[in-house]
Amino acid sequence: MKSKAIILVTSVGLLLAAAIGILVKGDFLNGFKEGEKYVKGMFPQEGSITIQDNQIYFNDEKMTTDSDKKSFPVLSPDKTRVAYYISDINNESIIILELKTKEIKKIRLENITFSSVNKLEWLNNSMIGFYAHVNPSLDVYCLLDANKLQKVKEYYGIGFAWDSRKENIYYALPQPHFSNMKGREKIYKNDQVIFETSDSESILKGPYISENNDIAFYTKDINAEDEVKLNIGKVKDEKIVINKRVKWEKETGAITFTDNSIQIRSDSGIKEYKIDDIK
Repeated sequence: MKSKAIILVTSVGLLLAAAIGILVKGDFLNGFKEGEKYVKGMFPQEGSITIQDNQIYFNDEKMTTDSDKKSFPVLSPDKTRVAYYISDINNESIIILELKTKEIKKIRLENITFSSVNKLEWLNNSMIGFYAHVNPSLDVYCLLDANKLQKVKEYYGIGFAWDSRKENIYYALPQPHFSNMKGREKIYKNDQVIFETSDSESILKGPYISENNDIAFYTKDINAEDEVKLNIGKVKDEKIVINKRVKWEKETGAITFTDNSIQIRSDSGIKEYKIDDIK
């Protein structure tokens, strides 16, 4: 009886060790997602950027020593540089940190009006996107050259979204909140208008763009604000061709395209709808 118990315990131990070994390799159940996330959470990945005690750390190595208030650190795609935002009185800038030499370079955010920062991202190894909030009806997105240390372009609007190649930026330009101004709201591709609303509607959220130039956004009737419409179409010849325009009484979260469906992410989770079934 004792030998059977020892064999049983040994067998369980070996099975458990094997399962853990497979899990760590990220191969459990043909790429078990939860296991993969668990392992990544336990073991820092190569190229991890953190802020500790107001200093930048790369793979646990301290890279800065100055007293500037730092936030939004992001690693370049080639893992040679880190960009981050600093904000002090009369000194709002994007810092470029060279990881090999620890050299610091600065892009001053001059002549850019904003009240808070939304996001900082590398578009490629030389261009940075700076996304900030201006007021309740307006954001700003700036293109920054990390090599020339200067602003290249700025766009004002809401709902900024890049195509899959980071070549074209899409966004909406609404009418100002708390204003008597009236006019058609617009969706842009870079500097070009590709869609205009009617006089009686406004853009609620979006646009959302796929790698195949499918596009979606929500609009609402300004005379009946509870009436929301979901618009689904395609960007063709620098215009949006609307294929579906339906009254939408469900969630109005961020939209992604998957094959012949859309997924809508909201506070309640992710829901998927077949485009052909949306009526």
